[in-house]
Amino acid sequence: MTGPGYAIPSSRDAVLDSAGRLFGARGYRAVTVRDIASDAGVSAALVMKLYGSKEKLFAAAQPDESLLTELQVPAAELGANLVFRVLMRRERGLREPWAMLPFTIQDSPTPETARAGTRELYLASIAGLIGDTTRERRYASMVVALMTGFGEAVRTFGLFEGWDFDDVVARYGAIVQAQIDECRAACP
Repeated sequence: MTGPGYAIPSSRDAVLDSAGRLFGARGYRAVTVRDIASDAGVSAALVMKLYGSKEKLFAAAQPDESLLTELQVPAAELGANLVFRVLMRRERGLREPWAMLPFTIQDSPTPETARAGTRELYLASIAGLIGDTTRERRYASMVVALMTGFGEAVRTFGLFEGWDFDDVVARYGAIVQAQIDECRAACP
C-alpha cells in the first residue's frame, strides 16, 4: 500500500534487513550474498553494487549503540526496559542485536578486531547509561553478559515462548536491574 504515511522500503534497507536477520540466524560464513539477495528480493549484483563486498555488508548489518543510547527512562526502570525491547523486537520480527553479538565476533572476517570493537562499543554504552565508573566496568560487563545471554535465549533457543510477556519483563528485568542498582550504589 502506498500513499501518505506509508513508506516503501528502499532496496538498500531491504538488503540490510535481510543481511542482519540472516547473519544473526546463521553467522557470517554460512550466509552467501545470493542468500541475502534472494531474501531481500533483489539481485546479487545489486547487493554487491550497494555494499561492495560481503564483509562490508556484514559490517553495515551489525548492531549499533543507538539501541542503547536511545533509552531515556528513569534509572530504576532500565533493566525492565532493556528486556522489554528484546521481547518487542522478537514480537515484531526485527533483528536482535544482543543475539547477534556472538556472531559479530566469532564469524567476523577479522575476529580480533570485531571482538575489540564490539566489546568497547557495548561496554562504553552500557557504562555510560548506568553510570559505571569502575576501572574494569564491572557492572556494565555484567549487564552486557546478562543481555547477551537473554538475547540468545529468546532468539536462538526460543526460551520464554508462551510465557506472559509482562512476567518475563518483570522477572528478567529485575535480574538486570539488580546490577544497575548495585552500580548506582557503588559508583559516585
